[in-house]
Formats: sequence, structure tokens, C-alpha cells
Amino acid sequence: MPRLLLFCARLPGCLIVVLAISAIAQDASTGAIRGTVSDSTGRRIVDASIALVDAAQGFRYFVTSDSEGQFVFELLPPGEYSARAVAPDMSPQLTPKLHVDVGATTEIDFKLQVGGAKEMVTVTGEQPMVETETKAVSSLIDKRAIEELPLDGRRFTDLALLTPGATQDPRGLTSSSNGDLAFGGIRGYQSSYLVDGADNNNAFFAQARGRYRAPYQFSNEVVEEFRVSSNTYGVELGRAGGAVINVVTKSGSNQLHGTDFYFIRDSAFGATQPFLNFKPRAQQQQFGFTLGGPFRRNRAFFFGGFDQHIFHVPTVVRFLDGSSKVVPQLGQGPLHDGDYEATDQAVVFAAAARLSTLAG
Repeated sequence: MPRLLLFCARLPGCLIVVLAISAIAQDASTGAIRGTVSDSTGRRIVDASIALVDAAQGFRYFVTSDSEGQFVFELLPPGEYSARAVAPDMSPQLTPKLHVDVGATTEIDFKLQVGGAKEMVTVTGEQPMVETETKAVSSLIDKRAIEELPLDGRRFTDLALLTPGATQDPRGLTSSSNGDLAFGGIRGYQSSYLVDGADNNNAFFAQARGRYRAPYQFSNEVVEEFRVSSNTYGVELGRAGGAVINVVTKSGSNQLHGTDFYFIRDSAFGATQPFLNFKPRAQQQQFGFTLGGPFRRNRAFFFGGFDQHIFHVPTVVRFLDGSSKVVPQLGQGPLHDGDYEATDQAVVFAAAARLSTLAG
């Protein structure tokens, strides 16, 4: 299934990046559904037909059960699905909606009843499925968490701090970024980032593209979900000594849909800092929109997003004595401490005056 991601970031100006990615050949960004088909006595049914429908995009997948009555749908893009099982002389069965997560397998079991002269399709009342995880130590950050959890700056990878063993690497911290993410005490540059199954690492710095110096690479609004695998993950991820952050972006559907947002953080809404006798003017604004829909129903789709972050936050400089003016002290001799010698007074005071203008 082709996927199109379009987003814009200010670095400065407007940078438009288009990624056309085929999800068919990328098992790192997909999930799976597997299960069995049996009759009311528990005997497995061979050559039963199972149909799977993507609820949002209308794609259909078909498989038949094997000699053990088992079936599997692999390389499925994360999302909502419904499944239907049919066998000769048996009543069809339709499941409720199934959710497929990235890097996870959903199991369903069909139990078909013997059909009569007149039969109707039955829909099970309960969820006949269990979500199973691989042996990997991983955590899923789902769509609801990305959309609803408060996040200053809306850098979606910061939500990985909700996973066990994740910390901020202090050597990557800056005034405007949380830096690299470290897992299990391993340096942050040992982590690997995948977006829709494609490598998203800066090969030179061994960090995510954009590095920690940019507030974010793309908006939360275009991220469907992501999985953080910190240990014993499969070979399809690999290439990391630390964790693997596996991101899946949103895609268009048969319905035209979109979102818009605007966030503001202004010093006018806050109190004066306890160590300052004035309130510096500070403001952050973050706004954008998304839009998705069909190019052709059940065939091709588009999805686009725009996000801009305006960041005006001053850095307040105070000297050790609490003043905002540097006053050099004359040295009393070669054996006594001081800021300058008498012969350097003019140069030192000129430098001090210049430094004083940078305070406040």
C-alpha cells in the first residue's frame, strides 16, 4: 500500500519534504493477524476462506486455512480491521473490529457452526482475540497517548520517556531540547530510529535525523503510533546497541478528514520567577493542520501536515553577586589576587563594560 507523507518545518523558512513509502516491503512498520478456524467441537477446519478488510481504506486481503486450520495475515499496516471466515456447510462468522499495532500480532479464533437450509451471518458479541507480544521488551505509545498527553514543544519522541528504563542523556540536554534518549544506561547515540520502516538516523552523529538540536523533526499530528523496543527485539529492527524507536505515520482514508491546532505559552499568563525582580517577555506559539483523503477510493490516498513553532524565550544572565554590572578589582601586587594589573586597566574596563551590556 503506497503511503504519502507531506510536512513542512521552519528551519528557517519553509522546507517541504515528500516521502513516498511502500509499506508492502517493510515488515518493521507493520503488524500481523493470525488465528485458527474450528467447528463447535473444536476440530480444525481446513481450506476455510478468511477475508480481512481495512476499515479506513477498504483494502481487502484473502487467505485460506492450512492443514492445521491455521491462517496468518502478515505485513499489515497498523489500523482497524474486520475479518470474516467462511467454510462449506458452515455458517459464516464476522468479527468485531480488530486493531493491529505496529510490531505486534493480534490473534483471533473462529468457531463456526453447522449451517442449515437458511443461515444468516453471525457477528460475535465478545472480542474473540488477544493481543500478543513478541519476546521483545517493548512498549507501544498509541494514538490516544500522542494526541491527549500534554507535551511541551510537541516533540513526540519525548513520550518514549514513559517506557521503563528510558532516561534523558544529560550530555545531549540543551535549553530547548530534552536531548538524546538513553535506555538501560546505554548512551543515547546507540538508539536507532525507524519511520515507516525506513532508516531515520544521522549516520555521522549516530543520532536521529534533525538531532536533538531541532525542537522536533515532524509534528505529532502526522504520527499514528510508535513502539519503543529496548531489548531482545527481532532482526528486522536490529542495528542498535540501545533501543529502537519504530514510528508509523498516518495515512489518508476513504473519508476526507483533517485537524487543526493552536497552542500558546506566554509569560503574561505566569508569575515572575522567584530569583528575578522583573518578568522577561517570553512567548511560544505552535500551530498547524493536517488533511487527508482519497485520490481514488479503495486505491490511493493522500495525507499532509503543516506545523510551525515560534519560540521567543530569553536567557536571563545574572552575575554571582546578583548585580548586572561587572566591576573589575585592581590587583594589589604580584602575590595578591586581582582582576587586572594597573597597566591593563583601560583594556579590562572596556571589556567589562561590554560584558555588562549583555547582562539582564
